[in-house]
Amino acid sequence: MGWRLIVYCILAISLTASFLFITVENESFSSKENSSSIFNAKEIEIRSTSKNKEIFYSLKSEMINALSNSNNLSIFKPKIEINSNNSYQVKLSADKGDFFFESNQFDLKEKINVNIIKDKEVIDLFAEAIFIDIDKEYLSSKNLKLNHNEITFLGREVSLSSNLISLSGTPISFKKKDSFEGYSREIKIDLSKKLLYLSGTSNIFIDGKNISGEDIIFDYKNNSILNSENLRIKSGNS
Repeated sequence: MGWRLIVYCILAISLTASFLFITVENESFSSKENSSSIFNAKEIEIRSTSKNKEIFYSLKSEMINALSNSNNLSIFKPKIEINSNNSYQVKLSADKGDFFFESNQFDLKEKINVNIIKDKEVIDLFAEAIFIDIDKEYLSSKNLKLNHNEITFLGREVSLSSNLISLSGTPISFKKKDSFEGYSREIKIDLSKKLLYLSGTSNIFIDGKNISGEDIIFDYKNNSILNSENLRIKSGNS
């Protein structure tokens, strides 16, 4: 009787192990078919560098989730910091988003806050959703709102690849309350000299006058135009 009991126990253990193996395999196939989570981590930090330039960045996220057959990670309440060889620093936070780790790109959504620090100046950026390409050094959104030195800019893309901060849109509008407002196709901000370089045909409304011209250089600290091509001035009453 003793040896029979031992045989029964061995058979029971073998059947149980086989059942568990089949269950795991079935769940694995089911996960692949439904693209469910295959990787999950909490309170994780990632540090990396740009492929093309000396740009360093870090990502802190409360949770990271990876899907099968995907080249991106889902991130939750991420905090991102980008440093470009002492040229500029960008700090971002959002409620959620995606991290495309092969191309160093982020797609962030909801409760987005961005601080761009350059030449010891701070630019605050707001958007409902924003796309960041670290290698190409730009941020884009359907509706970007930038605040700097009490000036509000509305555009679609911010580039950090040159010595100046470039904004593009169709067009870009800018305004300082009770001071001036205007629009242009592209604007480059010289933070150290307090200048706006307006590309193409642009307009500025200041002191009751509508001033238009091409390639305007505007001193936003002293509210004065330094240079322009084909400058035209119209009074508010004309």
